[in-house]
Amino acid sequence: MTDGLMVDEALRALAALEAAWKDDDEALAALAARGPAEQPLAALVARYGEHAVDTLMALAFGLRSSMTDEELAELTDAVSSNIGARMSALLTRTLCAWGETAGDDLAVVKVIAHAVIDAMRAVTEEPSKTDVLPLLATFRTYALSASP
Repeated sequence: MTDGLMVDEALRALAALEAAWKDDDEALAALAARGPAEQPLAALVARYGEHAVDTLMALAFGLRSSMTDEELAELTDAVSSNIGARMSALLTRTLCAWGETAGDDLAVVKVIAHAVIDAMRAVTEEPSKTDVLPLLATFRTYALSASP
C-alpha cells in the first residue's frame, strides 16, 4: 500500500467507511476493537481518506505511470497551484488531526467517514450520482492489488 498504509489497514478503513455509510454501528464497534499495535479507528479512517483523496486528485489531474520526470514536475506544479487541490489537502490534514485526537469515538468515526466519502465522491464526474458501495469496492480492489 502507499502513503504508509499497509493493506490490512486500508481494508480496515474501507470496512469502516462502508459500515458508516450503511449506519452499521455493530460493524463499526467491531472495527474499533483493536490490538495494541493498531491505530484508533478515527485516525485510520482519516489517514485512509487522505490517501484516497490524494490518489483521486492525482488521477483527476492526469497522473499516468508512464509520465517522465518533467511531466511529473509539471503535474505537481499544476496541482500545487489549483485551489481545489489545496482545499482538499487542507480538508484531509484537518480530518487527520481530528482523527488523532478522537480515539475510537464512533460518532466521530462516522462523521470523518462521511466526510471522506463525500470527498471521494466530489472528484468523480457526477458526485450526486456516484454510488458509494461500488466506489469503495474499487478502492478495495486497488488495495488488494497493491499488496506484495
